[in-house]
Amino acid sequence: MKTKMLREVRVVDYCDGPLVIEAQGEDGRRYLCDVLDSCEDGERFLVVPITDKLVEALNEGHSCLRSTMELAGRDEWYLSVAQWDFRKPFAIELQDGPISESPGLPGEGYMLTGAWNY
Repeated sequence: MKTKMLREVRVVDYCDGPLVIEAQGEDGRRYLCDVLDSCEDGERFLVVPITDKLVEALNEGHSCLRSTMELAGRDEWYLSVAQWDFRKPFAIELQDGPISESPGLPGEGYMLTGAWNY
């Protein structure tokens, strides 16, 4: 399978480094990327494809980050390949199994109200 490459579009949430970013694939598809951890090679992210409808619900405070990621990732979800400079394209790897069983999901109630305003 061909490796998907994403490029950061913008930082959605930040605290001493990117916590949540929006990225775009080579095909123009949008992704939401939530930081998992740091390692020697950089930051790793949990990644899901995101739709305008889900972005709107997140922006308006109708959905928390966890429920948005679970819904968006129910059919496909990814882990990023760690790196430090998100201005450069980064690879994501498709994962098996339900995203709801991923230990990397953010906690319930983490809201990004207003973060998606353009």
